[in-house]
Amino acid sequence: MSRKCNLDKFRDVLFSDISEDKTLLPVERDQLKRYRAAFHLSLENPSMPDKKLRDFLMNEFGIEQSQAYRDIGNIRILLGNVRNAGKEWVRYLVNETLKEAITKANGAGTKKLKELIAAAGMLGKYNRLDKEDALEIPWDEIIVQDIEPTSDPTVLSGKVKPLKNKEEEIRKMYEKYKGEIELDYSDYEEVDKDE
Repeated sequence: MSRKCNLDKFRDVLFSDISEDKTLLPVERDQLKRYRAAFHLSLENPSMPDKKLRDFLMNEFGIEQSQAYRDIGNIRILLGNVRNAGKEWVRYLVNETLKEAITKANGAGTKKLKELIAAAGMLGKYNRLDKEDALEIPWDEIIVQDIEPTSDPTVLSGKVKPLKNKEEEIRKMYEKYKGEIELDYSDYEEVDKDE
């Protein structure tokens, strides 16, 4: 089963009772337990670095480092990054405070015109309205190129012409450069297999 199908399956049962679900394999149940534990640990300490989360997963569940990092990546896909949620909350507070300042300055009439302009300017600057929006890359629409290794130089769209007599060319090149090849014949000792 592909990674995306597994994540979709986990998304549906992430916080439900595992013992009731008959569709999960034992391996998937273990995976789901790791995801839950790592997510709860991230919620308790949003600023926890991935290395500590990795160490927790490795020690608690006895998995390899590469598996721990795969789990962390899958958790970020399933549940989002907890650190970003905190940042979004601060962004929301700043926006609301600036909107309130604009409302107060607007209600005071022309006396508070400078404060109104400053608050509106800060709101626009904070939300990066003065910059162009970045183009969103459609990652799921990108098709990976199939690359097949070959020793045939003619696949380079006609820039390399095939040799008529490859063996003769190889022999000529060998004769030309064989004097420059330095071989080191060092002494060696036979190793007895019984020792």
